[in-house]
Amino acid sequence: MSPRGWQFRMLDHHKLVRAAEALDPVPFSVSRLVAIVAQDHWAFSDVEHVLSHDQALTGRLLQIANSAWSASLMRIGTVKDAVIRIGIGPTVSFAMGACVGPTFRRALPQFGLTEGALWRHAVASSLAAEVISAMSPAEVPAESVTAALLHDVGKLVLARYLTPELAAAVSEARQDPDRTPIQAEADILGVHHGELGGIVARHWHLPDRLADAITYHHAPDRLADAVCDVVALANAAAKATADPAAPVVLPASSVKRLQLPAHFFERLCQHVDRRLEDVLARYDQHPAPAVLSRKSA
Repeated sequence: MSPRGWQFRMLDHHKLVRAAEALDPVPFSVSRLVAIVAQDHWAFSDVEHVLSHDQALTGRLLQIANSAWSASLMRIGTVKDAVIRIGIGPTVSFAMGACVGPTFRRALPQFGLTEGALWRHAVASSLAAEVISAMSPAEVPAESVTAALLHDVGKLVLARYLTPELAAAVSEARQDPDRTPIQAEADILGVHHGELGGIVARHWHLPDRLADAITYHHAPDRLADAVCDVVALANAAAKATADPAAPVVLPASSVKRLQLPAHFFERLCQHVDRRLEDVLARYDQHPAPAVLSRKSA
């Protein structure tokens, strides 16, 4: 039973869905870019075409490729060379992050998140997904990095409706050892942030595989899919990096499906911890306007 009878005070699911669908869309060039790389056989020329027709995105991409972060003295001036230098997964994630970053930086006190905390976690997760892609001998889809960046986007919607009383009830439910944190949300509120995040992703016309990974990132065995496995592990790594003393339970099936080596998680967290500040600086140096409406986020 939910604490203090809160099962009778669940949020209006239809209202939440409408709020998720009311978010301003991401630019067409960005959603198109994600859709292209999600295909089994995508052409580099298609990526180049989309990026080349978005002057603002092209400019930011070239700045990143020629920044100190890239650790190269050779300057480049073409989209193709920029993508090759950065990598397709990080390129797509950066394009998305440049759009949503300003909104993700907002404080979400309903989830105990101060200003910048959600964004830091999102970027740490995307970085962890990059590292997992390099560690895993299995085929890791390029959209995994973007999925990791966006996996908590549903919190932006859910936070609008979390009263202090409901937030307290969720917090109390999380203390129940028989519940996972995501189960506590669903039991008290009737919906969880993963579900709402999947709705947002579909509203933005992102691929179903990416939306499903966001929906089930706390329950990857529901999908048994590489993108969701990467997001689940990247989320765990981001949390462990932020709080090394916190207990971590890794989804064993995800580790097995991705064929990750023994002791990979320790090395993964070390990589994230070492590179996170530089990756955050990439976005801070090349900001873009928010695409999520103030009234909706």
